Amino acid sequence: MLGFFRLGSMGAGLLGGLALVGAFGGCGPQNGSCSADGHTVLNPDGSPSGTTCTADQACATDGTTAGCAACDPAQCLQGNDCIAGYYAYADAITNNTAVKTTACRLKCNAPTDCPFDYTCVASDSGQGYCAKDRVSPFVGHDYMPKDNGEAAGGSPWGDPCDPTKGLDSNPDCDMSQTFWCYGVSPTDANAFCTQFQCTDDADCPGGWWCATVNDSPSVTASKRTDWGTTTTVCLPRADDQKPGSYCAPCKSDVDCPKNGDTAQHCTSADANGGSETVCAPECATDDNCPADQKCSDPGTGTSVCVPRAGTCKGDGTLCSPCHSDADCAAGAGGYCVQADYSTEHFCTAPTDTCTYSQTTGYADDCPKLSDLPAAINPPNTTTDGIGCSYSPSQGIPLKQCYAGNVFGLGCYTYHCSGQGGSCFQASDCCSGKCNTSQQACL
Repeated sequence: MLGFFRLGSMGAGLLGGLALVGAFGGCGPQNGSCSADGHTVLNPDGSPSGTTCTADQACATDGTTAGCAACDPAQCLQGNDCIAGYYAYADAITNNTAVKTTACRLKCNAPTDCPFDYTCVASDSGQGYCAKDRVSPFVGHDYMPKDNGEAAGGSPWGDPCDPTKGLDSNPDCDMSQTFWCYGVSPTDANAFCTQFQCTDDADCPGGWWCATVNDSPSVTASKRTDWGTTTTVCLPRADDQKPGSYCAPCKSDVDCPKNGDTAQHCTSADANGGSETVCAPECATDDNCPADQKCSDPGTGTSVCVPRAGTCKGDGTLCSPCHSDADCAAGAGGYCVQADYSTEHFCTAPTDTCTYSQTTGYADDCPKLSDLPAAINPPNTTTDGIGCSYSPSQGIPLKQCYAGNVFGLGCYTYHCSGQGGSCFQASDCCSGKCNTSQQACL
């Protein structure tokens, strides 16, 4: 009788032997091998044998003989356990139950617990396990996982690059595997190497996500040039020293790596049980958070930084938080801009009229914002800082309503005092931060 067989679906050599499985089920052993996802028994010539493993089994092989076998925890290698899940991270994203199996899988609690080209995914029980990233569709060959024990998200992901050397032909990045230089300006000292044109998170390494961002600014353009044009790029879910990662979405804590030395948690963006979940770093006070965020306990007993707006992606109307212009489509022609002096990203909104006089101020028909909760309500009159773009020198398309026109701090930073943005002491501002020399809430 055939004994226990090493699971061939998850690169046992790379992971030091990911799995052993127990006795074969009804299909019995046969000559052949296993499919890459460990779900199907293959013939000796590599063609499907017609045998598909059930959800409580996985395909196992000793190199010449294969079959479907039930998982036995006692036979799993160190660090592995019998976990119902997926070989491919792409299947975990879509929850493709047709290829879900129970097999010995490497356990993880953070993205860096998995090897290069694997992502830590939360199982139904909450236990994290390592699932294989997708082969990059824009690399001309299957780049193999590194065998030096490097953790997920390691080099060349995140390698520093000199923005003055260009975007898609930067010698600081591994151009042979289509790594480009990502940054938010031609002088961005924190620019790093990553891959663009991803389709979903499975194209990115563990701890990173596939973000939709504006085409500019970039390492080749200091100002917005292609308004309304976006692209996709793999960005780290921890934004410490990495430009562009703002309110990274997540499904569980295993998605969120440490932000520097600070632990992050996957929590509701409104800190009140909402369906939108984002990676949020731990904090003790508002001073530990960006100006447009606050330190709040979402009911877990641990306080984290969450957006004052209660969301990272709103409905696209004026002052609605956003990641890119694509999030502002519901605003019927608005754009996603970043405040000049804070990390806040918010939507502008078009206006039919826009003039400015030094004596009478702005004349426009900008939207009112009084429907938002009082604690986070941005201004709803032009005297409270809502302006409109009447000149190209303002850096956004003409006839756009925007916030923070005096100091450029944004909807939920400059105006949170409810006094036209002015302040004389920290207590005047909901952020607790006042620039007394300019009388502006930070």
